[in-house]
Amino acid sequence: MALDLKGAWTDADLAMLIGSVVDDRDWRLEVSADGIASLADKSANPTGADYDEGLHCFFETWMAGTDFVGPSAAGDKTLVGKIAGALRANYPARKGDRFIYIEL
Repeated sequence: MALDLKGAWTDADLAMLIGSVVDDRDWRLEVSADGIASLADKSANPTGADYDEGLHCFFETWMAGTDFVGPSAAGDKTLVGKIAGALRANYPARKGDRFIYIEL
């Protein structure tokens, strides 16, 4: 599943994306250069700086079992709101670096 940030989207749409995976591996929320937000499996597909340079921005890697993804995370309105706020603050204009850290 992916979320097109160029169109209208809601926190509920983001919650659906977050809930679309299982918290059994390392995940990272990435925004492509063309504004598509998706979750990348970093356990099976680690990437390097050359890959990251092609992205608009990306969040810290959420380690397996930390409850940043999956149905429980999707139901956490505070978490979804913080991630949504960070996405809105960094797309289309990015503030600072490509790396985004969510402070809880």
